[in-house]
Amino acid sequence: MPVALTLVLPIFGVIALGYAGARSKLISHSGVDGLDTYVFTFAMPALLFRNLADTEFPATLPWGLWFSYYGAMLAVWAVGSLIALYVLRRPSSDAVILGFGCGQGNTIMLGLPIILTGFGPEAGTPVFLILAFHGIILFTIAMFLLELTRPRGDEEPPSFGAILREGLTNTAKNPVIIGIASGVIYGQMGVPLPGIVDSALEMVARSAIPCALFVLGAMLTRYSIRRSVGAASVTTFFKLIVHPALVFIMAQYVFELEPLWVTAATLLAAMPTGVYSSILANRYQAAPGAASSTVVLSTGVSIVTLTILIGLFL
Repeated sequence: MPVALTLVLPIFGVIALGYAGARSKLISHSGVDGLDTYVFTFAMPALLFRNLADTEFPATLPWGLWFSYYGAMLAVWAVGSLIALYVLRRPSSDAVILGFGCGQGNTIMLGLPIILTGFGPEAGTPVFLILAFHGIILFTIAMFLLELTRPRGDEEPPSFGAILREGLTNTAKNPVIIGIASGVIYGQMGVPLPGIVDSALEMVARSAIPCALFVLGAMLTRYSIRRSVGAASVTTFFKLIVHPALVFIMAQYVFELEPLWVTAATLLAAMPTGVYSSILANRYQAAPGAASSTVVLSTGVSIVTLTILIGLFL
């Protein structure tokens, strides 16, 4: 456990620094937005590209890894939505968002820093394989369900094809996905990165993790924990406990993946609900209070759950 604390506390210390900087207005909202753009447009793609360009991938497609992670994710999403609908008596669009929060984790800002720092670049391979399809699966399903359930009067709902095209377009334009795809393609060519290019990428990539953590902390100031705490507590429980537990059971006992892959997939599933949940909730006006509360509550509670989980794996 002390080893896990020495890993987790510095990471959450940087998050706390970002929170304090934004709360005290030492960094403005526009400054946070600019740093966020830098992280997702330059630093994180550079980190992903550089790691993937030098990563040896498995010879066969990792179906067990994908089924373990995404099967568990869709299961908690479905159960969370049903609880919101029939137990919490929420409207159907709210139920979609609350279920979405049960499966959508902060994989980039928090997942990558914790897993790569704690378990080395070798743990990046299963993480990158999961992230390659993370956006398109999550956001396409979420948009389809939200478009299906939102009140629209006499307006015709968009077709599934239109929603799928929007999801694919957004995924193709996502700099993180571009970094992943480019790194995989370049790595398969077997050509080492030129020294000057590698050095430049290394400098930018080195800033990705601390900047991402700082931005995460600063963005938490935009959300409140006092809105719909009951619904947020249910979503947090499913995200931090049920989702990683299901991934671990499937990866360890059903598909019998190698230990490092089990660790990486389980920890990725154990990340708190990401800020995109609140962004999507505000866009569709579907449980925005519960979504913002979940982001803050799950991030705070994850200090404890991640410390325990990392301690068990270490």
